[in-house]
Amino acid sequence: MATPAPLPTEPLLQVPVVDRLSVQVVVDAATFGPFLPDIDEPGLKLERTVRVPGNGAPVMSRKSLIAEFGLCLWAQSQIAATTRNVLVDFAYTSNALANNLELLGLADSRIDASMLSHGHLDHYGGFTGVPARADGSLLPLVSGGEEAFCERMAMLGGPKGVLMGALDRDALLQAGFDVQIRPEPALLAGHGFTTGTIPLESQERAAIPTQMRPGTGCELTGLAPAKRGFPMLPDDGEHELAACYNVRGLGLVVIVSCGHRGVLNSVRRAQVVSGVSKVHAVMGGFHLVRPRTAAEAVETAALMSELAPAWLIPMHCTGEDFTSEAERLMPNRVIRPYVGNRFTFAA
Repeated sequence: MATPAPLPTEPLLQVPVVDRLSVQVVVDAATFGPFLPDIDEPGLKLERTVRVPGNGAPVMSRKSLIAEFGLCLWAQSQIAATTRNVLVDFAYTSNALANNLELLGLADSRIDASMLSHGHLDHYGGFTGVPARADGSLLPLVSGGEEAFCERMAMLGGPKGVLMGALDRDALLQAGFDVQIRPEPALLAGHGFTTGTIPLESQERAAIPTQMRPGTGCELTGLAPAKRGFPMLPDDGEHELAACYNVRGLGLVVIVSCGHRGVLNSVRRAQVVSGVSKVHAVMGGFHLVRPRTAAEAVETAALMSELAPAWLIPMHCTGEDFTSEAERLMPNRVIRPYVGNRFTFAA
């Protein structure tokens, strides 16, 4: 990868500095019993088993955390005495999301904002599992573009693909969400920020195993003119977002839900938007599986090693080729997460 261009003199967005950030895995594809040790290192505390406060002696629940091929993360940030909670994506099913929010003690917590990274079913399917706000107000939901609502075909079940369906805007409203289309960088609950549209600047290509139907489920007028005249066209993930935080004394924590635009491109965009070059942690799904190749995964791991984040936390759709190579290149800096794990970043 060529040396990135210098950061702009002025950031694209004046982003706040948070004193503390905790990111909890609400839903992902892997669970693990209470056998791995917690981690307490400078700039990172990892709690493997988060115990919900209660009365009396601890009792094992007859319910269990549910893993599925979907993603939902709970980001809690703090500036002085002010705390904000942001939900990033909604997993695949409402059953898993509602179950895990309850068991993790989050079901009754107020969510200040939410973000949908992109319009794939394994990231939006569980939105009805999010509890309605007690005061009846709508929950802000930031999306990167009208494309998130287009009907899609998943090109994994043969040459004709498998119908994925479309995200229903009216159903979101009925579930208590206020949809906000924000292709430009935007603040999340006044503490975090989105990347906005992620340019393809590194060697990474947009690699997305879906096609979309312009005008089916989504409004044609909200799409780029060049995408309006087709019954079906390959996804380029132009609407995809990453969620980011600038943590005092540490630098950026970048949450890349699926990385279809490239995890390196996503991190670079976070740097450009914020004007902050130091990257403390990169976490989420990096999609270094089909249609990307094993060679691309290994190359991305090498370039990530050059970027040198303090912590790398691959989830969801990252893939073993990248993860194992990153572990080799960045020993003791790669953490495999599981449902329920809580990562706290503070200086």
